[in-house]
Amino acid sequence: MKTKILIIVFLFFGFIAGIIFSGVVLSVSSGEMLAKEFKSPYDFDKTVAVMTERINGKDGWHVTNIIDQNKAVSENGGFPIGNFKIIKYCHGGYSAEMLKTDDRKKIGAMMPKSFAVYEKSDGQVFVATMNGAVIGKLFGGEVEKIIEESSLDIESIMRFVNLKYTLF
Repeated sequence: MKTKILIIVFLFFGFIAGIIFSGVVLSVSSGEMLAKEFKSPYDFDKTVAVMTERINGKDGWHVTNIIDQNKAVSENGGFPIGNFKIIKYCHGGYSAEMLKTDDRKKIGAMMPKSFAVYEKSDGQVFVATMNGAVIGKLFGGEVEKIIEESSLDIESIMRFVNLKYTLF
């Protein structure tokens, strides 16, 4: 009888410890999983130019806007943050497919897609974006399929920084 109670107690505390451990791991890694950062082989201006050219050169894709985030921040009460641009881009076909049903229109809040291009204090240039593999899994269903398809296009566009969407 004591052995059975001991086993039940160990199982219970093991289960609780597993839940706590999983929560801590997810909390620590979620930021890295959702946003991906890649070092650019080019300087800041060339990175922005190459990305714009590659996006506009891929069938169906186009840059909708390039925001000078340093200028926007500085002109609106913030302080200079250095070279930092946000490249907004879109694909009409994928967008139409994503937004055609009423239950998916809320996803428009995450559109158009964007890249952040920035220079760190050591002069290195990086490109950051949301992780399409994780975002797709969060939604599942048809949304996941559309995000997977568009993510394959983005991976080919961004091959010069070795962009690869992964779950981990």
